[in-house]
Amino acid sequence: MKIVTLKVKDEYYNIAEEMVRLGLAKSKNEAFNLILFYGISKAAEEIQRKKRVEELTEKWLKEGLPFKLPTSLDVISERE
Repeated sequence: MKIVTLKVKDEYYNIAEEMVRLGLAKSKNEAFNLILFYGISKAAEEIQRKKRVEELTEKWLKEGLPFKLPTSLDVISERE
């Protein structure tokens, strides 16, 4: 593996930092490698997906799930 210094657009740098912040990459180096491998559009798509997951998680933690999950009593009553 070789070390290379690159100049990138601010947009690409911000995407790499966002990937690290969201946990999609462990470092900016890994983020840039993923961007090179998958492409900038796929990286941006994954960022949007991860942000949506975080939004829904926060919403559901505050408001509760939008559906009723079965409890152990529900399962037991169905078996009887």
